[in-house]
Amino acid sequence: MLLIKLPNICRLLLILITVIFLFTRAKGQQADPTINIATIQNSYALPPEKYQVAVTHTLTAVADIPSLDYEPIGAVIPATGKLGKNINSKYIYIKIRLANRSDTAKSIFLYPGHYFKSFQVFRRSAEGMVPVTNPVFNDAYRSITIAPGGENVYYALLQPVKIQVNTFKPQLVHPNFLKLHIEEIHNNNDLLNIITFILVGIMYMMVVFSFSNYLFNRKKEYLYYSLYAFTTATVLFLKAQLNLSNSSFNYFFEEYLDFMLFLGGLLFYIAFLRKFLSINSRHYPLLHKVVTYSKAFIIISGIVYSLLYFLTDNLNGLELIEVIMKYILVAGGMFFIAIGLRQRNRLMNYIVYGNACVIVFGFVSLTITMAPVLQDTVLSHPLFYYEMGIVGEFSFFLVGLTYKSRMELIHRVKREEAITKKEEKLELEKQLAIMKTHQDERNRISADMHDELGGGMTAIRLLSELAKQRTTANELPEIEKISDSANDLLYKMNAIIWSMKVANDTLESLVSYIKSFTHEYFENSNISYEIETPESVPETEVSGIKRRNIFLSYKEVLKGLRNLEVEKVMIVIRADDGITIKLSYAGGQVSKMEERIKPVIRKRMEAIEGTGKVISGNGENYVFLQIHL
Repeated sequence: MLLIKLPNICRLLLILITVIFLFTRAKGQQADPTINIATIQNSYALPPEKYQVAVTHTLTAVADIPSLDYEPIGAVIPATGKLGKNINSKYIYIKIRLANRSDTAKSIFLYPGHYFKSFQVFRRSAEGMVPVTNPVFNDAYRSITIAPGGENVYYALLQPVKIQVNTFKPQLVHPNFLKLHIEEIHNNNDLLNIITFILVGIMYMMVVFSFSNYLFNRKKEYLYYSLYAFTTATVLFLKAQLNLSNSSFNYFFEEYLDFMLFLGGLLFYIAFLRKFLSINSRHYPLLHKVVTYSKAFIIISGIVYSLLYFLTDNLNGLELIEVIMKYILVAGGMFFIAIGLRQRNRLMNYIVYGNACVIVFGFVSLTITMAPVLQDTVLSHPLFYYEMGIVGEFSFFLVGLTYKSRMELIHRVKREEAITKKEEKLELEKQLAIMKTHQDERNRISADMHDELGGGMTAIRLLSELAKQRTTANELPEIEKISDSANDLLYKMNAIIWSMKVANDTLESLVSYIKSFTHEYFENSNISYEIETPESVPETEVSGIKRRNIFLSYKEVLKGLRNLEVEKVMIVIRADDGITIKLSYAGGQVSKMEERIKPVIRKRMEAIEGTGKVISGNGENYVFLQIHL
C-alpha cells in the first residue's frame, strides 16, 4: 500500500536501492575467502577462490612469507594441480584464512597433495609468524587448531620432490575422517597396484628361471637376463609398495634410485642381446656399433645424472637428461627393429617383436608423463603402459627362448649323431656278430647232442628193451630202471635240443611241440584226454629259455596227473599275445595235486615272469599256466 501511494520516481529509486543492497551483500558474501572449519564434516577440497599461492626459486625467510606476491592458482600453478618442471624445483606457498564460528575449539588437518618432502604451517599474529606445532600425522598432514570464534590467516610452505608425478590438491580434512581420507587416496591406485604386484611376481619367477638356466648351462646371456628382470621387477615392486608414501626413502627412490635401476636394467639387457643373438662386428657390424654406442651413452648419462643430483638442485637438467636418454633409446630401439626385421633370423625376430612392445608402450608412457593431466585412473597412468610393454617383451622372450632351445637341441642331436654314427654302426655289427655266434653255437650244441647223445641214448633204450625180452622168465628190476631212465633222459634231451634250436624260437613251434608231446605221453596210458589248440598262431618270437620253462612246467603237470592216476584230462591251449594252457582233470588223488605240482611250476613260471596256478575244489579242478610275450 505504501508503494502505491509513493510517486513513480520514488518507487523506482526504492527498488534500485534494494537491488544494489542485495547485490552488494551477495557479492560480499561470495568474495569472502574465509573458511569456517566448523562446517567441515569430512574432507573439503579448497576452491580456487578460497586460497592463493606464490612460488619462489629460493627459500624465503619465514618473516617475509606474508609479503610474497600471492595469486590465484591458475596464474602460478596449472589448474589441474599437476606440477611441471618449472615448479618442482621451486618452493610453493599457500595463503588461506580459516575461522571457527562455533562455541568450542575445533581442529582441522591441512593436506596439500603429494609428493612434498618439506611441509610447514605458520600462523600470522601480532608478534609475527608463529609456527604451528600441533601433532603431525603421516608426514603429509598438518593439524591446525582454532579457538572458539577465532579467525586467522595461515601460510603453508611446501618443497616438492623432484619428480614428474607431484600433485598439488590442497584439502582440509576433519580429524574423524582422516583415516578414511588416506584410504580413499590409496584406493585410487589399488587396481594398478594389483596389476603391478602380479607382474612383479611373474618377473621374479623369470629371474629364478633365467638364473637356473645359467647355473645349468653356464651361458652368460641367461645371467644377464636374470639381472635385467631383477632390476626391472625391483623398480616396479618399489613403485607399488611405496606408492604415495611420504618417507625419505620413497623421495630418494622417486628422484634418483628408480632411474638408476632403470639404466642398470638397460645395460644388462644390452649385454643379454649381444650374447643371446651373437651380435658381433663380424656378423652384424652396424648393429654391433649401435649396441656399443647405446651402452656408452647409458653409462655417461648415469654419471652425469648422479653428478647433477648430488651436487646441484638443477631439476631441469635432471629431467632433460632423462627425457633425452629415453627418446634416444626409443630411436635406437626403432633402429634395432628395422635392422632385425630385415634379417632372416627367426630368433632375432622374436626379440625384435618384444622390443617393439616395449618401445610402443614406453612411448605412450612417456607421452602421458609429459602431458599436463592428472594420473588418477589406471588407463591414464604411465606405469600401466610401461608394464604392458614389459609383459609383451617377456612373452616374446619366452617364445624366443623356446625356439632357441629347440634349435640347439636339434643341432646337438645332429652333431652327436654325426659323431657317433660310425661307432654305433660298428657296435651294431659287433652285436650282430655276437648274436650270430651264439645262435651258431646253440645250433652246433643241439646238433651234437642229437647226433652223439641222442644216438647213444636210443641205443641204450633199445638194448634195455631187448634185455627185458630175453629175461622174461627171470625179470631183473635193474633192467627195468635202466629202460625207464633211458626213456626219461631221451625225453629231456629232446626237449633241450628243441629249446636250443634257433629255428624253434616261435610261438607256433611251442604250441606244435606241446601238442605232439601230449599225444606221445598219453599214448600208452589209461588216462582219457582231449587237447584243443588254436587254428592259427601269431608269428611271435619266443626265446629258448621261455620255451624250455613253459614246456618243462607243462611236462611236470602231465607227470603229476599220471602219477596221481587221474581218469580224464581236458587241455585247452590259447595263443594271442602270449600262451595260456589250462589242464582240467577229474578222478585220482586230487587233493595231492596242489601239494606236488604247485611249487615246481610256480618256480619255473616266475623265472620267466609267467603265472602258474593249481585250483582244486568247488567241483572244478585244473592247472593254469600263462605267460605274456
